[in-house]
Amino acid sequence: MNLDPLRSIRLRTPRLELRLASERELVELFRVAEGGIHPPEEMPFYVPWTDSLDLDSFLAFHRSTWAEWSPAKWTLNLITFLDSRPIGSQDIGAKDFATKRMVETGSWLGTPFQGRGLGTEQRAAVLDLAFSGLGASTAVSGSFVHNVKSQRVSEKLGYRRTGTRTLESRGEPVEHYDYRLERPDWSSSIEVEIRGLGPALSLFGAA
Repeated sequence: MNLDPLRSIRLRTPRLELRLASERELVELFRVAEGGIHPPEEMPFYVPWTDSLDLDSFLAFHRSTWAEWSPAKWTLNLITFLDSRPIGSQDIGAKDFATKRMVETGSWLGTPFQGRGLGTEQRAAVLDLAFSGLGASTAVSGSFVHNVKSQRVSEKLGYRRTGTRTLESRGEPVEHYDYRLERPDWSSSIEVEIRGLGPALSLFGAA
C-alpha cells in the first residue's frame, strides 16, 4: 500500500501547522517531550510513556502507526508545528471508518506551549479534518478526572460528557470521563485550512 499521499496532508490554523514529520523532526519533538509535558505526580496518558522516555521507543512508536496502517484501522499521528518548530502531537484514528464514521483523538503539548489556546487550536484542526474532510459523523475523546486542561478543550469545542469509567493509571484505579461530539454540533471560530487530502481519501476508508 502506497502511503505517500499521507505526507502531503497539511492542516493550517492561524498559528499552527499539523503534518507528518521527518525523522529529524521527530527527534526534535522527543526533546520537547524530555523538557516536560505534565507534572511528575500526574499522568494524563493511558500508557504512561513519559515515565520512561526513550528515543528509540519514541521513534519506533511513530514508525509503527505507519507500518500498521490500513483503511480498516488507522491512526494519523500528526505533529504540531509553531513557527516551523515541533511543539507537540495531535493524533486522529478510527476503526472501520467506512461504516462507523467515528474518530478518536489524542494529543499533547510541551509544557512551555500550554495555557495559550494551542491545544484547542490543534484539536479544532483535526476535528475539521474529520467532519469537513473525511465525512465523519462522530468524534470521541476522554480524559482522566485530574486532566482538567483536556476537559476544557473538549468543552470549548462542543463535546458532551457521556459517562464515566474507572481505568488504570500507573497501576492505580482512576476515574475517567468520556466525551462525544456529533457532526451537527460541530462549530468553531478557529479557521482551518486543509491541503493535500484528496489523493489520500481512500487510505482512510473515506472515498
